[in-house]
Amino acid sequence: MPTILGMVDQTRDTWLTQAEFMRPNRRVVNLARVGLLFADLDTYRQPWATGRTPEQLAATVLYHCAQEGIPTPSLLVYSGRGIQAKWLLDGTLPRQALPRWNACQRYLVDRLAGLGADPQAKDASRVLRLVSTVNTKSGDVCRVVHVEHGQDGQPVRYGFEYLAEMLLPVARWDIEQQRRDRAERRQLKLLPGGKADNLRGFSGRQLAWDRLEDLRKLGELRGGVREGERMQHLFWRLNFLLLSGATHSGQMYHEAAALAGELDPAWSYRSKEGF
Repeated sequence: MPTILGMVDQTRDTWLTQAEFMRPNRRVVNLARVGLLFADLDTYRQPWATGRTPEQLAATVLYHCAQEGIPTPSLLVYSGRGIQAKWLLDGTLPRQALPRWNACQRYLVDRLAGLGADPQAKDASRVLRLVSTVNTKSGDVCRVVHVEHGQDGQPVRYGFEYLAEMLLPVARWDIEQQRRDRAERRQLKLLPGGKADNLRGFSGRQLAWDRLEDLRKLGELRGGVREGERMQHLFWRLNFLLLSGATHSGQMYHEAAALAGELDPAWSYRSKEGF
């Protein structure tokens, strides 16, 4: 990656994905892992930001996060017009955790709305402007304006569970406790040898994502989906993708095309089954 970045023409607008993907595209259905949370703050649209320097904008973001109880961003990047706030994770998050990651992203955008958080820039397929490249709309260079250092002197990294606890309205263990309380009220008994710890609270979005993953795995294990059954298979994949909240309407066609390509790379809307 350093070699590739060193070859970038810094005089051109350049963006970089914030996640890793299993295939050479940015479809969330092909997400491999993600290692941060982020928010794209369009401060230039906010009246209060008029005339402020990038460093002053960064100071405002830090103050707002402190007031809202949001952990301090690991990095604040001046994009040439606005601010990118990034919370680095201490490890990458697998695709199975995407619904919970999305929940944290939605919460960040809601809590940072007063700073101009872009509600369309919160999904895992998002790209953000690359540091040291120019923003041709303003002529300014994208650069880091604040680094929150950890004890090792490097940008601070957070455990995802810690961030989820701080950001989500109800922490995972609170959901687990509520579930246990409901079970006790129903006088349900746990059979000997059962596992009661590390339970996961119910999430409709997580369930939908898991069902999408199950359908894809079934297709893989069976060597594909035969002609005549592909449209129904694609319908249910798209149904669960939308229910999971992992994408939005503006990207839906591309996500559908990626899922259809898994069923048959040659399949298109001209096929007799339709698309």
